[in-house]
Amino acid sequence: MRWNSTVRFPVEVQFEDIDGGGVVHHPNYLKYLERARCQAMREIGVPFGECLQEGIAFVVAEVHAKYLQPLSLAAECVVETRLVAARKSSLKILQKIVSPERPAEMSGSESDFLKTDKKTYFIAQLRLVAVDLKSGKAISLPEKLRRAGGLPQIEVLAKDPVLSDVRLAPFSEG
Repeated sequence: MRWNSTVRFPVEVQFEDIDGGGVVHHPNYLKYLERARCQAMREIGVPFGECLQEGIAFVVAEVHAKYLQPLSLAAECVVETRLVAARKSSLKILQKIVSPERPAEMSGSESDFLKTDKKTYFIAQLRLVAVDLKSGKAISLPEKLRRAGGLPQIEVLAKDPVLSDVRLAPFSEG
């Protein structure tokens, strides 16, 4: 999960993912997002499993999600993930589930990334907090993650409110 770049993770809806109505059961959208974040961390060389071994967990402290249209059995989709803001111990991540034919939002602003169309199924904003597993308290983001993810230095983040604003914003209507 590199700073302000989009990682794409393919998903195919399995039978276990659907409910009695034949569409993806709502908590499974969040599972798809989690799988994509795990893959993004593996790609930069900081897998979540390694963090856990070092006594660090990343807790979803807040999530804003918007369901847009259903996914059905055997549907193929892509989860796009982008890290857009950071503070000392927290990250703001944007994710969306889209059709594989939809061109990736590889750059642009948060609002551009969160724009939806007929090929967007689900969008979400998440705030993750680095937590010490022993104490359960927030800790600084691991330096290895900062370097591997290309995060700006804390001093740079502190001077730029946009880069350090990990608050989740309301979704625009439409």
